[in-house]
Amino acid sequence: MRRRRTIIATISGLVLLAAAGCSDADAKNGPQPPRTGGTVHVVVSSKPTHLDPQRVATATEANLSRLLTRTLTTFRSEPGAASSEIVGDLATDAGRPSEGNRVWDFQLKDDVRWEDGTPITCADVKYGVERSFGGAFSVAQPYAKTYLANAENYAGPYSGGQELSSVQCADTRNIRFTLNQPIGDFGYTVAMSVFAPVPAKQDTKDGYDKKPFASGPYKLQENTEQQMVYVRNPFWNRTTDSVRKAYPDKIVVQVNGDLPTVTSNLITSDGENADTLDLDKNVAPNFVQQVINDPALSARAVQGSYGGVRYLAINTKRIANLDCRKALVYAFDKRKFRAAAGGSVYGDYATTMIAPQLKAHKDFDLYDSANNVEGKPDVALKLMDDQQKAGKPCANTLTLSIPDQKDVRRLAATIVETYQQIGIQIKINGIDPNTYFDVIGNPANANDLLWAGWIPDWANGSAVIPPLFDGRLIPTKAGATNNQDYALLNNPEINDQISAALAESVPDRQYRLWGELDQRIAEQAATIPIVYMKALRMAGTNIRGGFIHPQFGQPDLCAIGLA
Repeated sequence: MRRRRTIIATISGLVLLAAAGCSDADAKNGPQPPRTGGTVHVVVSSKPTHLDPQRVATATEANLSRLLTRTLTTFRSEPGAASSEIVGDLATDAGRPSEGNRVWDFQLKDDVRWEDGTPITCADVKYGVERSFGGAFSVAQPYAKTYLANAENYAGPYSGGQELSSVQCADTRNIRFTLNQPIGDFGYTVAMSVFAPVPAKQDTKDGYDKKPFASGPYKLQENTEQQMVYVRNPFWNRTTDSVRKAYPDKIVVQVNGDLPTVTSNLITSDGENADTLDLDKNVAPNFVQQVINDPALSARAVQGSYGGVRYLAINTKRIANLDCRKALVYAFDKRKFRAAAGGSVYGDYATTMIAPQLKAHKDFDLYDSANNVEGKPDVALKLMDDQQKAGKPCANTLTLSIPDQKDVRRLAATIVETYQQIGIQIKINGIDPNTYFDVIGNPANANDLLWAGWIPDWANGSAVIPPLFDGRLIPTKAGATNNQDYALLNNPEINDQISAALAESVPDRQYRLWGELDQRIAEQAATIPIVYMKALRMAGTNIRGGFIHPQFGQPDLCAIGLA
């Protein structure tokens, strides 16, 4: 899912992008809380592309990043509703708004330090934000460029050292953000890693992605294609961090895309597998019934629902005919897709892009898919036939982009079968999962349908609708890789309504506006929501502290330890 907000491309990964904290709250998968010490092993299906906080885009990247990087605020690390609340992280509190939510002030805590022992200062926060404007690399999270005043023509610090006037330091500990519009939930926004501090002297631009300078409980000791090794940061101070518990002495992240083998190893839980957790993939479908029906296995699986949505984006530039897009929505067989993924444990059927867990959710089903989970191919065929008669035929061959992984290909096969029923041939474009989101993040990509998913950065429609559907955020620079509006929807009326919703200061009114926008976008058939996702991650017998954090739809890494 991207996030971080786009949901991750992997079956249970998620475009996210929110940086959450961690604790020992509710250690559900074991009778006792984790102990301090030892080495935890974490399996990921593909190597995270970005660790640079200004470039972090997916939920997996965000989950790993917060081991290294602290932000002004962060999310509580507790199961349930509390996990959607923020607390001060580097800052003493969640922010102090003024001037009708157009100005936000934060004060840094005493004795917060980098991995070399130097203090983290306001200047580091300011520089971290400013470097996201530099143009030296693509930045996935749009919030700094969207919300900060006087940012339209700002070229970043790499072009002569210019400063951004809307980020000001009164002294080493006090920072002020001036916004271009009222933002009532800006305290949540600065929990995003794009607002994380970076010391200017340590900035290696592209090289910072390989080894960012640590402010969190761990620093990066090794970073290769097959594994990353996190060891303790001796200058991280527990007294300044009430969220992260940092139980293990070492965390080893290893890449293994063979999901059935990973699941089988964790079920058997021999040797090192006893200390291992699968982070970004659900239990392999052929093992699901065994896990959920065996009390011992079910007890150590880390499972839960969250606000993530698996969906297909429909490229509205390449498929410009609205009725042709509607035909694709009507024809989609959600039952076949979910069955191949493992059944109802994978998720509930979706009809909207804002999930039911969010207060901004509006319950609607424009294409009657909840009552027709196998699709309505007859309606799709009529729409296509009408367009043929009108001299505007729908394409009979389309390209679907997916991350090139075995389990994703299996699910993509159900999509191929679905559209064969209405005479459309689907060509699969398998993309290296390590670079998948960078490839589809180029607006010039030549795909008609794009495999995607989204976890909101915080629990509001403002973390769903603007990043995914505000056409003003589509990058225009050639070769850009940071687009998250995969449908390339750029509707002026929808863009204006997004601005109006962001400016609404009364929460209940804003929730209503986001729900109405969700429905308005559905009318454009820009996406096909498939399932509201659930997680079922397997853990070894020695893993403790696991719960699914809604900010990335994965086990909260900082809560994990050993028995």
